[in-house]
Amino acid sequence: AIERGRLVAAAGDCVACHTAPGGARNAGGLALETPFGTIYSTNITPDPQTGIGRWSFAAFERAMRQGVHQDGRQLYPAFPYTAYAKLSDADMQALYGYLMSQPAVAATPPRTELGFPFNLRPLLAGWNLLFHDPKPFTPDPSQDAQWNRGAYLVEGAGHCAACHSPRNALGAQKGGLDYLAGGQAEGWNAPALTSLPAASA
Repeated sequence: AIERGRLVAAAGDCVACHTAPGGARNAGGLALETPFGTIYSTNITPDPQTGIGRWSFAAFERAMRQGVHQDGRQLYPAFPYTAYAKLSDADMQALYGYLMSQPAVAATPPRTELGFPFNLRPLLAGWNLLFHDPKPFTPDPSQDAQWNRGAYLVEGAGHCAACHSPRNALGAQKGGLDYLAGGQAEGWNAPALTSLPAASA
C-alpha cells in the first residue's frame, strides 16, 4: 500500500508544489502566483503541529475531494482538489498512508493573504457549487481499459488540466473544446495537449 501511495504521489507530483526552493521535501512554502494573488503551499509532512500529522484519513479525504481544510476553512483551488477528487478510494488511502510514512518536518509556510474579496474563503463554497464535481472518476464504458486508465491519470492524480487548460474569469478550468487546449501557469505558457503545437508541424 505504501508503494502504491508513492506512485500516486509521483503521478500527482506533490513535491513540485509543496517544496519551497531550498526547503525540505513536502514541507510547503512555495509561492504560487495566481491572477488573484500569491498563494503559499502547505506542509504535507506528518508533523503534528505544522503539517498533517494530526489529520485523520477522513479529514485528508475531505480536503482532497471537497477542498476543505481539517479546521473547516475552504481551500483555494490553486490546490487542485478539483482533480484529486477523481482518485479511487484505494488510491486515496494509499496516498494518505504514504504521506504519513514520510519524515515529519516542522515548518510553517508563509500565510496566504489575498486581497478583498478573494480573502473571504467562505465564498469558495459557492465557487465549488458552480465549478467542482467531487465525485470519483467514472470509466467510460464506450472506451477500453487502457483508454480509461489514461483518462483516470490525466483527469485525476496527473491534474494535467490545471496548467494545460485555459481558465475563466473566476479561475475555473474551461471544458469542452478548451479542455487541454493550452493554458497559463505562473508566467508559463502550457501548450495544448490535444494537438501538436504549430512550431512542431
